[in-house]
Amino acid sequence: MKSYRPKQKRGYEAEQNFLEAAKTIFAREGVARARISDIVELAGSSTGNFYFRFKNKEMLFERLFQIYEEQARATIREIRDPIGSLEGVIYFVTALNQKVLQRNVGLYRAAHEVSAKQPEIWLRFQQLTIETADRIVELCAAYKDEIPADDWELHIRRCIQLITGFTANQAIRNAGPARFGTQDMVDMLFMAAMGTLGLAPPADLTGLQQKVDGILRHEQYA
Repeated sequence: MKSYRPKQKRGYEAEQNFLEAAKTIFAREGVARARISDIVELAGSSTGNFYFRFKNKEMLFERLFQIYEEQARATIREIRDPIGSLEGVIYFVTALNQKVLQRNVGLYRAAHEVSAKQPEIWLRFQQLTIETADRIVELCAAYKDEIPADDWELHIRRCIQLITGFTANQAIRNAGPARFGTQDMVDMLFMAAMGTLGLAPPADLTGLQQKVDGILRHEQYA
């Protein structure tokens, strides 16, 4: 399904207002219960302006998802080895994934609902998970001897599946950040991920948190 793509700055800003409003409404109501009038009101625009850009809520969702995919792939390229260690890579991707969750709760909840009729939505999510795992495997190759498993790459991929799958589930339920608290969720997932690799968390977890959090405050990850 193709959607309107603005070419001028004013059109871009109008689209962004609708998209941000939709994420808020979808997070609260889902897609079926969301009313276009509420999206229009929150966006500070008009119904005519909405229908100039989007045929319906489904087209609005598709545009949201397209942007999410573009941003996700850009983010995957920015995943790095922050402090030169295996645990640093795993903690970094766990914390970064949490930031993505917080920005996209509405999108995840909408995707869960829309996928009942469009199961290919989850195939698109799965592809992003595969690309994330590919990047993490690349970064962790230097530390493969630290992982007590014959197939270290498989364990890395399972680790990433755990991180992304659990986070997506919490976003769908619209409960993650509110129920666990951001830092609690990151720490819990990090320790579970390290367990998947057969490793214990580092002794100085607080120091690791501070280093990674400092990097994630940079504007490129904001």
